[in-house]
Amino acid sequence: MEKLLKGEASPALVGLAQSLAVTIYCAAVGGFIFFVGENDFQPGFIGVFLMLVLLVFSAAITGLLVFGLPAYLALKNKMVEAIAILGYTLLFSFIIILIIIIVLFSTVLS
Repeated sequence: MEKLLKGEASPALVGLAQSLAVTIYCAAVGGFIFFVGENDFQPGFIGVFLMLVLLVFSAAITGLLVFGLPAYLALKNKMVEAIAILGYTLLFSFIIILIIIIVLFSTVLS
C-alpha cells in the first residue's frame, strides 16, 4: 500500500487488482443469491429487505473498490494517476466481462 500511495506501483497493476477484487466480490454475492434461490423456503418480507440492504451494501463496496483510490488521488491533485487507474480498472473489468461471456456462450453452445 505504501508503494501505491507514493506512486511507485503501476497504474495497470492497481487497475487489475481492483477489477479482480470487484469480480471476486460479485462472484461471492452471486453465489449467495444462487444458494438462496436453490432452497425451498420462502423468505417473504425479510428476504426482500435482505436483498435491498445487500444491493445498497454492494453498491458501496464496489463503488469504493472502483472509485475510492482514484478519488483519493484526485483530492491529492494527482489527476493523471487517478484517471489512469480508473481507466485501467474499467478496461480490465470490461475484459473480465468479455471473458465470462465467451466462456458462458462456449459452454452453452457446445
